[in-house]
Amino acid sequence: MTARPCAAAPRHSGRLLVRLAPADVALFRFLLEAYENLAFFTTLERRTALLKVMYSPQQESAVRAALTEISESVPLTVEEWPFAVPDQSPA
Repeated sequence: MTARPCAAAPRHSGRLLVRLAPADVALFRFLLEAYENLAFFTTLERRTALLKVMYSPQQESAVRAALTEISESVPLTVEEWPFAVPDQSPA
């Protein structure tokens, strides 16, 4: 069996904003971790539970699918990351 070449490492992570009820953050963490480190998040705004979800750009469709599945258990909204990311094309 021939080894497949690895994709080039991305220069920047993919990012999305997730809004949910503050009481649901722990459950969201638990459910996101169930997707085997597909993505992780940091809390931007604790009182309003605004989260920045980060992931490998090659996994964007899988992350969006996971967030859709999680939203069936935890009411949440997904928003696009509002800040421009520099062009990732090779120089």
